[in-house]
Amino acid sequence: MATPLLLLLLLAAALPAATTATRILFVGNSFTFVNDLPHQIKSIAASLGDANVTVANSTIGGCTLYEQSPSRDARTKALLAQDWDFIVLQDYSALPTVRAARDQYLAPAVGEFAAQKKRAKIVMYLTWGYIAGTPGACPSSDTGKCFPLGTLANLTAPACATDGHYQSLTGSFECMGYSLARGYLGPATKGADLVVPCGLAWQVVRGSRAIPAGCKALADAQYSAPFPLDVPFQVEGGALDGFLLYRKLKHGVIDKHPNVAGQYLNALTFYAALFGKSPVGAAPPLNTGSKSAGDRPLKAAELKALQLAAAGTVKACGKACGL
Repeated sequence: MATPLLLLLLLAAALPAATTATRILFVGNSFTFVNDLPHQIKSIAASLGDANVTVANSTIGGCTLYEQSPSRDARTKALLAQDWDFIVLQDYSALPTVRAARDQYLAPAVGEFAAQKKRAKIVMYLTWGYIAGTPGACPSSDTGKCFPLGTLANLTAPACATDGHYQSLTGSFECMGYSLARGYLGPATKGADLVVPCGLAWQVVRGSRAIPAGCKALADAQYSAPFPLDVPFQVEGGALDGFLLYRKLKHGVIDKHPNVAGQYLNALTFYAALFGKSPVGAAPPLNTGSKSAGDRPLKAAELKALQLAAAGTVKACGKACGL
């Protein structure tokens, strides 16, 4: 006859093993919270068998990582007291394209987060170029209090107000995307453990074929080492001709923020990078958008293309992204 202790042991062995949650903290701005990147990732993970995911965020619209670093932001400080597997960092959308801003804002912020990460991995969220690059001569700085060391326009050299250098550097989708990639994969992010190449996945979906030589040379001149990647990546089945990844505003204006499809692409790229698995076959995106913003249910072929683009981009980025 089995003893009570033996019965308890047999019962415990029959129960499914408890799984430890994957805990992800996001620190960023509207490129993170518009259409809810954290929960899009969580939904994708659950649909592919990784159901135990915990997410949290410290986000301020139009802000910099510098102003949201733990020494300057109470919410970030409180969240960093907890234990995380990944701490995702996303800076103001144009900031990594400005050399002095990388030195004065981005590098100190990444260093501060890295010093307080405990066992977590620091993850840089590589964002995308605007639909036609920087719309004017100078980069914007949306939330003034988030730029205490000076606006991005004031930090450009030569000064964007009187010189066309910055517009030549970032004046198209491909040019701005290349400058962002150089910034997020450059020395300003020393201390980070990996980079999630969302912006490079946007190039794949938009069918980018080349980085214009002029802006590439301007970006490369800001760095002592060559860029380790041959971009834009070409991923079979990943391009969608004329497919919109950006949110629509009133009167047909195209915003810089992602629509649901764009944020879904980002979430797929994050899943592939953080979990080391293919996102192909993931559930459709959460319905976080609206018809007025141009959102609609995605067709099966569109879902597949976005999933292939994300998987192929992460694979192509490989060691250069710390993956």
